Amino acid sequence: MENDSNRVVSRIQDEIIPRRNIYLGLHLEILYAEDIDNPDIHPYVLNREYRLAVWVYPNEEFSTILVEGLLNPVWNASGFILLKKFPEYHNFLNIEVLRVNSMNDPGTSSGVVIVGKAKIPLPRVLYGEKTGRFELVREMGEGFKVEGNIHLSMKLRKYIYV
Repeated sequence: MENDSNRVVSRIQDEIIPRRNIYLGLHLEILYAEDIDNPDIHPYVLNREYRLAVWVYPNEEFSTILVEGLLNPVWNASGFILLKKFPEYHNFLNIEVLRVNSMNDPGTSSGVVIVGKAKIPLPRVLYGEKTGRFELVREMGEGFKVEGNIHLSMKLRKYIYV
């Protein structure tokens, strides 16, 4: 390995990888949510559609595909978020569970309702992982109510862009 910090950081099959091609990323596996919607609110609705909005940086969110489910939608989705700096500069993964095409809800002209949110601390070390069930909160009047949870896994990894 050479000392030139802009030149070499590792060798893969005798190829030199410039440092500018190595990125820090958060690998996500979003499995499913549980108990996110109270069926008593609209008892005659037999199925609902959900998607997730996920982000680390404001205005850089991405969404999952739309899935159907009543209380326990399943995404089984994976992907990664490119991180600009090491996690001490951005501390949380933000998630919103959105019910879409929901014209029965009062006050929503777009048919999109946030049924749960979570702010989950990122792993703090390279190759660190967090896996498990994380509680979702929902806005209720002037405050919040814990309702449901989301199952996911996140891992802090280096990615090589070639």
